[in-house]
Amino acid sequence: MITAFQAKYFAHELTRRFPTDSAEKLAGAVASAQVDINPHQVDAALFAFNSPLSKGALLADEVGLGKTIEAGLVLSQKWVSVNGVF
Repeated sequence: MITAFQAKYFAHELTRRFPTDSAEKLAGAVASAQVDINPHQVDAALFAFNSPLSKGALLADEVGLGKTIEAGLVLSQKWVSVNGVF
């Protein structure tokens, strides 16, 4: 589990390391998340945003690794990109 500070740090690092069209969007979702987010979940969400298959991606991890959280990150970002802030 990560703290709120760590989540905000991850969000900052994502915006610094990746193109603004993907990571900046994800950073907002990560910073406002009400769950503990692990680095592999952030990586999976970034993959879904940057997928060469622009219509989507398949999340396929082992049981208990947080596919629901990964999907939630992607869905919340899609919501924000279409409707603005929550």
